[in-house]
Amino acid sequence: MSVSSYRPGVYSSYTIAPSYTGTREALTVGVLGVSLGMEQEGPQLVSRGDSLNGGTKISQGAELLFGAGLGSFWACSLGEEAGTEAWRSALDALGEAGSPDLVVLENAGADILAMAGDWAQKRSEDQRETLVFAGTGGDVSAGAALAQGVNSPRVVLSFGEAIPQGGQSGSPFWGALALCAAVAVLEDPSVSLTGQVMPGLEKVTGAGHAQVETLLAAGVTPLCQAGNRVEAVRVLTTCTSIGGNPDRSFSPINSVLIIDFVMKALRRSLAGLLRGAKNTQTTLSAVASQLTVLLGDFLDRGIITGFEAPRVTIQPDAPEVCVARVAFTAAYLINQIQIKAEIQL
Repeated sequence: MSVSSYRPGVYSSYTIAPSYTGTREALTVGVLGVSLGMEQEGPQLVSRGDSLNGGTKISQGAELLFGAGLGSFWACSLGEEAGTEAWRSALDALGEAGSPDLVVLENAGADILAMAGDWAQKRSEDQRETLVFAGTGGDVSAGAALAQGVNSPRVVLSFGEAIPQGGQSGSPFWGALALCAAVAVLEDPSVSLTGQVMPGLEKVTGAGHAQVETLLAAGVTPLCQAGNRVEAVRVLTTCTSIGGNPDRSFSPINSVLIIDFVMKALRRSLAGLLRGAKNTQTTLSAVASQLTVLLGDFLDRGIITGFEAPRVTIQPDAPEVCVARVAFTAAYLINQIQIKAEIQL
């Protein structure tokens, strides 16, 4: 410790080491819409401070996303009459240009949503994990049927005609965009989004109390007015069945977020070990130790609830391939508490 003053007295210094080490950076967001009001064709990066045409969808969307805490996002505009193939090409272009983690689609119908779900699933299998957000409104039964037709763990469908702050008219697009923004800035994937306040929204015309149950059962995320703010009742993916059998394992969005978060972290952690790694027991032990430490950290933070000891081996017919097998249990959030009372009078 160096002497900074010769004046008599008692001095102190300290450093602060944060005990919470969640993700500090927001997830990358992509926006794909119709006539956004962009000056250029194709995907482009929109950052704070960029000059945008006032009153356009892209300027309103930027205000909402930046207000939620994002520093930039990618956007791509389509023509009014764009078909499914045009949407697919735009998604591919957006994915290659910005590699977004979350993509918001404006006014996407059943065919486009189903295609986008397959697109996101394929990207996720290629280790480019992606979630798609879209909005719907109006008829509750139609919204429920839309979600059941998509039935994808990679698609989140919100319900409600939302009005952004300072806006005049509502649209399901603004609800989906606000929901995406709330997920993008979530530091811990295991934090519940139940009752989450939607950033940048002033009002929403959504489902009534009785209709919310129908939407939740179908895998739709209802947005509701709560005083002077808009809340998501519960954030779900549209996946309510697997292989034709009812299965809600991937229904809570946190289940998908946790899996994506853990797998990305495991890949990043082991990437450094590849440099100069040799087919030796020392390398295998180092891989196992690295995985154990990381999984143990996730267990302490409540992101996972348990894991098995990693098993690391060399592929018999390919000595340059190291196989690390991990097994963990993702945390499943409690969204309901039932009180059963026995009362004596």
